[in-house]
Amino acid sequence: MRISNVSIKNFRSIQSVEFPLGNICALIGPNNAGKSNVLHALHRVFARDWVTVSSFTEDDVYGRDPERDINIDISLEPHASYHKVKGAKPCEVATLSFTFTRYKIGVDKGQRRLEQKCLAPNGEQAMVMSKALKAGVKPEFQAVVGIPSDVRDQIPLIYLGSHRLLKDQLPGARYSLLRQLFEDVNEDFNNPARTIEVVAPDGTKTQVPRKDRFTHLMREALAVLKTEDFTKLETSIKNSALRQLGFDPATEGDQLALYFTPFDSMDFYKSLDMRIKEGQFSISATETGEGIQNAIVLAILRAFEERRKQGAIILIEEPEIFLHPQMQRSLYKTLRKIGETNQVIYTTHSPHFVSIPEFAEVALVRKTAAGTKVTQSTLKADAKRRERLIKELDPERSELFFATRLLVVEGDTEKLALPEYAKNLGLDLDKSGASIVEAGGKRNLKELVEIATSFNIPTGVLYDQDSSDFSDKEAENVFNAELDALATANGSVKVWRLSKNYESHLRQALTEPVYQQLCQKYAAEAGRSKPVQARLIATEQAQPIPSPVEEILKWLVGAV
Repeated sequence: MRISNVSIKNFRSIQSVEFPLGNICALIGPNNAGKSNVLHALHRVFARDWVTVSSFTEDDVYGRDPERDINIDISLEPHASYHKVKGAKPCEVATLSFTFTRYKIGVDKGQRRLEQKCLAPNGEQAMVMSKALKAGVKPEFQAVVGIPSDVRDQIPLIYLGSHRLLKDQLPGARYSLLRQLFEDVNEDFNNPARTIEVVAPDGTKTQVPRKDRFTHLMREALAVLKTEDFTKLETSIKNSALRQLGFDPATEGDQLALYFTPFDSMDFYKSLDMRIKEGQFSISATETGEGIQNAIVLAILRAFEERRKQGAIILIEEPEIFLHPQMQRSLYKTLRKIGETNQVIYTTHSPHFVSIPEFAEVALVRKTAAGTKVTQSTLKADAKRRERLIKELDPERSELFFATRLLVVEGDTEKLALPEYAKNLGLDLDKSGASIVEAGGKRNLKELVEIATSFNIPTGVLYDQDSSDFSDKEAENVFNAELDALATANGSVKVWRLSKNYESHLRQALTEPVYQQLCQKYAAEAGRSKPVQARLIATEQAQPIPSPVEEILKWLVGAV
């Protein structure tokens, strides 16, 4: 089961967003854009035993406008199913709808209430057979009331907030990672084929099912616990209940069987705590610092992947918290594996948790005058394009998804030199949210620009008219024309062409004698590459800046 589409209206910073979801979705954007509000909307209606009107407050309403209603519609794939009576044909539930609204009439007029509906594939309220189908009898249907627990149980949602509290992931929490894992452990435990050796007092050894042995031991434990006070308490509760039901405990005690019983195996698993032992001291892991708890929760997440659990919807806020870059990359691989059989939706500020070949999994979240907006790529994510982009996996190129403005250049020379010229001009690229991404060659420029612009990111491209990437100059001229054609009238895409290449422009700006002098100055260290030399030359504040670098950088920071 996964969420195929989500529609959120008037919730916190969101006035209206609707977008489809795949098995993996990375919500990225600046702070306070509304990324977490998308997760909170899903968490609010799913990750609890019972959603009521008190699950929302007026502070959750967009603009705190008393005239607005919160509406959250969650479409499911495959559809959930529900039957009211045994033997009756189930109905399909395609969408779960939650509306935080007000009574329109009656004594409660104006008071808040929560509408919960199961919608059929046609968008109408789902109708379920109210009686088992019989030959010769016309079937009877009625509207599904609210969202039955049988439907909710088909949607196991797990939430990992920015505060990785271990107590929320222990087996006792209904919607938790360990609860999901221990349900499998318990199913295996109750398999009659799982046996354990039992030694009788006479030394005889026999193999008995583990579940039978557990039941026997729990009964023995209860027998030890059953003191005189225990029995009196149990009897007192039973007799009181009988009296309230109109029975005489002395003569009609058999009318109600009320007694304490030991845990079954799943109850036992749910009672487990996780502890940490240091020397002679042992404490609950839930009492440790956030760093340790985060490490344990992520370890549980990895165990979830190793056991190949299926069908869960996992919401994660900022998986990169407390992790070094290497561990971030490792965890991203884990999330991708989990996403093969589950759905993973997460917010992130880290380029280690997105990749250019998987651009279809990215949703850009931006705050506008009309509230939070979500933008996904309009490009077709086919296998051919993905294979073409596989080499663009490094995080520096993935940074393009986080840019407020983007400049795409051919290689390292421009990538290293332009930020130095920005410093000379007093332009702060980082503060303005601008990024310069090298495409790893001229042939990749067009693809990266198309990906960026499909997310409505203002994008510029700087390229050399003559490049070593092309041996066929006629083919290069055709490609140059395609790059020039990317420019838009509204300036959201800008294209700059260097008449030959960057080095020629630099020679022209500095004059040949000065260029040669600086090359000799910065070539002193053996093995220093040309891109590094170009960066060091750019640090020479007394030297002129080659055209059109100043124009490009001012556009990049929004100064023109």
